[in-house]
Amino acid sequence: MNIIKLPLRVPVLVWNVLTTTFFWTTTMRMLLKPEISGWGIFNFGGEGLKGDYWLPPLIVFLALLVFYLEGRGKFRTIYHIMIISWNLLITGAVVYGNFHSSTQVSFDTWGVNISFIWLLVPFILFLILTVALVVQEKNGKHLIPCYEWSKINWKPLVIAILLFPVALLFFRLGEGFNWLIKIAVGATIIQWILLTEVLGRPYKKK
Repeated sequence: MNIIKLPLRVPVLVWNVLTTTFFWTTTMRMLLKPEISGWGIFNFGGEGLKGDYWLPPLIVFLALLVFYLEGRGKFRTIYHIMIISWNLLITGAVVYGNFHSSTQVSFDTWGVNISFIWLLVPFILFLILTVALVVQEKNGKHLIPCYEWSKINWKPLVIAILLFPVALLFFRLGEGFNWLIKIAVGATIIQWILLTEVLGRPYKKK
């Protein structure tokens, strides 16, 4: 199949991988290291199987569904609604956070705290780019990926599966948020990138 790549497709999809990574790493911490799996997003939060534990896995499932639909070319309207809704939701959350001066985005694993003001521009920018990408597709000016429903990319899937025992080992050996835990979380980040590749790009690179 000859695919004409959209200029906006790659950056928009990379952005959506980035903005959903937190929910995969949180899900893995909930399963493999519950004692350091505390998380919170405004009025939602939890630790292990306490609190709103269902939210991160749900977002992971929906995100994988978005990447799966994107690579199949079918049910395009559903895909468009889902990807725009996600970007509207997270951008709205960032805008909301900017009205609360004491609120910051914290990544305890890495010891990083970011003010919402620094996130405002990129989130708005990629929301605009996402809408622009959908408009381009709706105008029918470009071909879009259209792979069989059963087709997946096996190589990254195997690597992602092999990373599970690696992450488990380092989670078990680590304490708090030391360097062993950082390696474990890093492994789960790579896992997420690979899993989106498995479903969203089900073809072999030449």
